[in-house]
Amino acid sequence: MFRWFDSPGPAIRAGLLAIPLAVVAAPGCISQMKADIAANQARLDDLERDLEAKRKELEEALAEASRVLRRNSADQGLQIEQIQQRLAVMEGQIAELRNETIGATQAQAQRSIELQRRLGDVARAAGMDVPLDPEDVPESKSAHWDALTKAYRINQHSYARALARAYVERYPKDEHADNAQYMIGSSYLKQGQAAAALGEFQKVLSNYRKGDALDETLFDMSQAFLQVRSCNDAGTALKALLKNHKNSPLFEQARQELRKVRELGPADCDDR
Repeated sequence: MFRWFDSPGPAIRAGLLAIPLAVVAAPGCISQMKADIAANQARLDDLERDLEAKRKELEEALAEASRVLRRNSADQGLQIEQIQQRLAVMEGQIAELRNETIGATQAQAQRSIELQRRLGDVARAAGMDVPLDPEDVPESKSAHWDALTKAYRINQHSYARALARAYVERYPKDEHADNAQYMIGSSYLKQGQAAAALGEFQKVLSNYRKGDALDETLFDMSQAFLQVRSCNDAGTALKALLKNHKNSPLFEQARQELRKVRELGPADCDDR
């Protein structure tokens, strides 16, 4: 009776043979999964250690930058330039590490945000141009202008330039747009960045030829040209001011400045 159990058919035999193989394969798969998880965890641990090391390095650089900014040494400009380069490199490294450690804890993420904020603050204090978040720009035109003029008045150069650029972009036809553009160049000039200043002043001459910031722009252009030892161009800017803006409060100062420029020689000028 029931002899067909003693001699199973081919299909049944194949199924029976597969059962032990599955049992054998399962532990192997589990072992591989465990190995993969362990390897991924080890990589995450390494990334987190690298990220923590970069954070500490960035904190040291921020502290160094703050110390430099509080000093008034003769080599301050060079030190700030070196720190700017260092901060830029570390910011990129941290951004790469942050992308690889998306699974980091909330506390780590918050620390990264705080470091990014401090980086922006120090970068602005050092004169680096840091873009503003849209929510940092006042919504109304009057509030925007007030914030811009205040930042410019108290020499918050980077912040003032960011606000000025946003103002020109938002309100290119506004009566204050030429003044906003002038402030960008003027802030660069105050920081001794004459070449950058000249580029921004040229935008005033090109885009706002009927504005009321032309006399200030021409005068400051002459000062920027002198800083880059281009005395003939400095004289040309002053002559344009004297010819076209006779009622400017800068007229007499420009005339005196032109006399000084004419007396300069090869020791002060590269174009003489």
